[in-house]
Amino acid sequence: MTEFRTVLTRRLRWLIGATCVFSLIVILTALYGYKVQSDAGDFVHGVQVGIFIGMQIIILLVGKKLRAALRNESFLKKLYIEEHDERKKLIMEKANSLSLYVTLFSVSLASIVLGFFNVTISITLFAVLIVILLTRISSNQYYNRKF
Repeated sequence: MTEFRTVLTRRLRWLIGATCVFSLIVILTALYGYKVQSDAGDFVHGVQVGIFIGMQIIILLVGKKLRAALRNESFLKKLYIEEHDERKKLIMEKANSLSLYVTLFSVSLASIVLGFFNVTISITLFAVLIVILLTRISSNQYYNRKF
């Protein structure tokens, strides 16, 4: 349990660092403004700030759960069992695998269909598809070597 406690402490430090970075980004964009020469500039700025604030809220909730686990031994044991449950891991692997293939198919189809309407969007979706595929290939190679 001591090893798991150090893992949670390290994870909590990473979350605190991420919160600081996100806070800094939100503050800097609020102070220096967002100067985009388009009609959608304010919308894009609002979406970006909303995403950063949403990530901060998620990080704070996860951090609260980790802090509670570090303070309470029974909650720490419950979290350990929850994270090391083989059935949940198998379900997550199957769901992730299926969602990856659905995402690849959807992005491919959208890239093809939107190519008839807007070439820029089609090329962007194709680039996203390439990044997803490269990520899949590299993670597959990494885990094949690791295990």
